[in-house]
Amino acid sequence: MVNIKRLLPFILLLTLSELHADTVGGEVSLGFFNHQPNGNAAYKGNTADIEDTLGFSEEQDTFLKAYLEHPLPLIPNIKLGYTTLSHEGSSSVNNFTWGDHTYSSTIESSLSLDMSDVTLYYEFLDNWAETDAGFTLRYISGDMGVHSNANSDVADFSTWVPMLYGKVRFNLPITDLSFQIEANAISYWDITAYDYELSARYTLAMGIGLEAGYKAFHLESDELVNGFNADVDFSGPYAAAIWDF
Repeated sequence: MVNIKRLLPFILLLTLSELHADTVGGEVSLGFFNHQPNGNAAYKGNTADIEDTLGFSEEQDTFLKAYLEHPLPLIPNIKLGYTTLSHEGSSSVNNFTWGDHTYSSTIESSLSLDMSDVTLYYEFLDNWAETDAGFTLRYISGDMGVHSNANSDVADFSTWVPMLYGKVRFNLPITDLSFQIEANAISYWDITAYDYELSARYTLAMGIGLEAGYKAFHLESDELVNGFNADVDFSGPYAAAIWDF
């Protein structure tokens, strides 16, 4: 005779496993971003072209994204993201003011920019065409500095930026290919910020895939820190490894 009490834990475990598989999913991606800088910045003085004056050029950095989706009504899904951008350069300047000093020599310049995102979103379509929309809260922090043998001036900044979020993905039927556009954007008071990704993905097996495309970031503000103005862009190709579970 079958002992029902002994079978109950296994039945419960199997049921929970099937429920989890049908109702909870997510995605994790780790990628490399090859970004070209463009724009200008000023700190208590001259407006500097970040390529010509500060000597910034193409760099490579990493980014990380994670999504968690569930079937619970009214409760949004969540996405977490982290991107770091860094640049270093050198150039010769004459009568160039940055911070509290005026430089007329060879300078070394640096930029460190970190962006941490928390996005709450809803999924409106989930078939061969997927559509998501929601809100992102982004924490931007970093510094931009100019250094010489005699002096050094660094503008440290940080701020919270609320943004609108949207994503559209097209899954090609009977293939493992998909195409996607994903974006955040906001413009209010003294800040304009946006970013977007255009990508193609190929899924290999068990949710593992490869993604490649084009990314762009824009940040414009004169209130990140007193006396510091920035109107900068970073854009270029990227590639990422994906696990969709």
